[in-house]
Amino acid sequence: MSGTHKRNFLLELASAIREETSERGLSSTGYGFNRVAAGWLGYELDDSNFVDGAGDRGIDFWFESDSGFDIFQCKSHELSETGDIDILPFDNDGVLDLGRVKLFLESDSPMDIQNEPLKKFRHAWEHAVSSRRTAKEPEPISVNLRLVLLGEGLTNPAHNEFEDFCASLTKAHSVGNVPLEYRASLCTIDQLLEGRWRLENREWRDSKGAKKETVDLRPENIDESLLKKGSAVFYCNAVDLVRAYQEFGYQLFEPNVRCNITQSKVNAAIRESVRHRLTREEFRFLNNGVTVICQSFQKPSSNRPYFRVTKPGVVNGLQTVFALHEAYSELSQADKMHFETNCQVLVRLLPEDSLKDVNRLVRATNTQNPMQARNLKSNNTEQVQFERLFAELGWFYERKQGAWEAFAADPRRWRTLHNKSKAHFQVQSSAGRPRMRRVDNEALAQTWLSFTGFSEEAVQSKRQIFEADDWYDFIFQHTPKRHGFDFNHKLDDARQECLNQAPSPALMLSAYLSREFARKTAPTPKENREQAIKRLRIDTASIPKEKVQEILNDDNDFLLGQILYGMSFEFVELLGFILYKVLEAEISVIGPKILSNESFSTLCQQLDFDSVKKRVLENQFGEKDVLAVLWWVFRHLVDEMLGGAWRSGYLTARNRTRFIHSSETRKRLEQGALQLHQFTQRTQLTRPWAVGIKPGKGLFGFVRDALTQTS
Repeated sequence: MSGTHKRNFLLELASAIREETSERGLSSTGYGFNRVAAGWLGYELDDSNFVDGAGDRGIDFWFESDSGFDIFQCKSHELSETGDIDILPFDNDGVLDLGRVKLFLESDSPMDIQNEPLKKFRHAWEHAVSSRRTAKEPEPISVNLRLVLLGEGLTNPAHNEFEDFCASLTKAHSVGNVPLEYRASLCTIDQLLEGRWRLENREWRDSKGAKKETVDLRPENIDESLLKKGSAVFYCNAVDLVRAYQEFGYQLFEPNVRCNITQSKVNAAIRESVRHRLTREEFRFLNNGVTVICQSFQKPSSNRPYFRVTKPGVVNGLQTVFALHEAYSELSQADKMHFETNCQVLVRLLPEDSLKDVNRLVRATNTQNPMQARNLKSNNTEQVQFERLFAELGWFYERKQGAWEAFAADPRRWRTLHNKSKAHFQVQSSAGRPRMRRVDNEALAQTWLSFTGFSEEAVQSKRQIFEADDWYDFIFQHTPKRHGFDFNHKLDDARQECLNQAPSPALMLSAYLSREFARKTAPTPKENREQAIKRLRIDTASIPKEKVQEILNDDNDFLLGQILYGMSFEFVELLGFILYKVLEAEISVIGPKILSNESFSTLCQQLDFDSVKKRVLENQFGEKDVLAVLWWVFRHLVDEMLGGAWRSGYLTARNRTRFIHSSETRKRLEQGALQLHQFTQRTQLTRPWAVGIKPGKGLFGFVRDALTQTS
């Protein structure tokens, strides 16, 4: 990876850790890093898979497959006060933790487990053992112990200890009569960043940043390659696909409808096959193969014994290639050599011009590993229609991951957006850099759910949006007649009372922009902390960290900033609540008016969040600026909650994130908005931001007039 790539990904990693740590109300960098590392390594896990904490027995998170378990121990240094990552090598603590994991697995059922997620792991482990125990020759349990380091590696003494630990795993191990097959591996920060680059790359450039658009695929035997009508079918050396993924990452899968690469039970089975010599040699018969479309290819010859493929795209076999790459990276040097000469995969190679409809091929061939629900719906009529309607607003609607990159690379191939180019969705910033008006349909669905009164579901149950048909139908094909507040925030009740029409794209975009505005306007944890320390004149060099935190927790402004950073979805919900109360039946047609209102207009047309944030925070906005005024209303209501019993509930909550997303918190905000409206009907609120809110009309009247009256 080039130096520029590495710096950019280090910044992205640090930002992701800070956000994860803050939004989940976690207490240290380590907890946030565990969750970010899981995602960057391709694992989609529930909270119960994270064991990190007191009494974790060395396990930070885990994943179960049919063949066994992947168990992770993560080590990280705390982020610096400037937010930078310290990448110094680690001592032997992580190696000792892997040893603790091994002892825990081989011990009799412990009676003193206090850690609830660890209890779940132990139950899964004991079930795996007991299900094999009755067999005459029990199948072994594969146990992959992985040490993930937010640093360059281990110190020399620690690395020697790790090598000794790996050597000890080659001996026979068992629980009762059930054999255990241990493997241990290191994942350093460089490997983590390179993996992330592969998942995100959308260009025909290799990992060094050099332009390249061809791969070489060697058939097992040139004479046995089936060449017919411009296509080819042959057994390919699997290592060529591994190297192609190493070079290009996700760009290799650009035509595939899957939105991301994740670990799954199918992946684990493929990896397990590759680890053993016998099944490695039989892999060609155990796997369905890979289908590749390409711009063109050159056939092998006596001088060039391989297919040279230009701009290849794996339309079926994404998970196979990914799992082969993962398994290959974990093999010993001797096994890598055996893999390179003895592992083959069936490849079907087709030039693009040999197909009338590439999408039909993609859908027909993706059957081995379940496709993510979002992408299965990406070609639904309503999704294509939303794409076209958002294009009329000047926004590119991403109905599957990687859609924008594919469109931008060749708009002519994007059949559903005729006569639209990249420039149609692009604006120039004041610094001359292009900004892309693009909205992801999953993020849009989350903000729309929040707008209609269900921000807790939007945050906690995001997967349901595309997996549950009733959720999908509610979000994309109907418009609620009333806000979730009126249904006591019960989603099932709200579904019963909807307009039989899809929501307005303009209104959905308003919800999305309001959430993005809230995220960018609330201070980051680092900014909030630095501002508070400066304002309170705290000498951090002479005061213990615990005392500093105690002082900060007593400061109302610090808590307000901390809470606002985690409540962007609640801001969207409050905005939706007020608009529903103000506009009632008109809500479904007011979207264009909202997008033409002052700050909303700047965001929609120019994506200039910096100038809008500056105007809002400095109270330099117009009297009819709905977004600006409602942001200050939101701040005002949260501030009032901090003045009462809610404050102590927040400070003592076991999980602050769940506390601020709870229905109790949201009801307090919405009741507060009703009371503020009633107060401002009688009295002028003496706040700079409330100048446009006049007695007699109140808050709701101000919003109605700002959105419905012509200037």
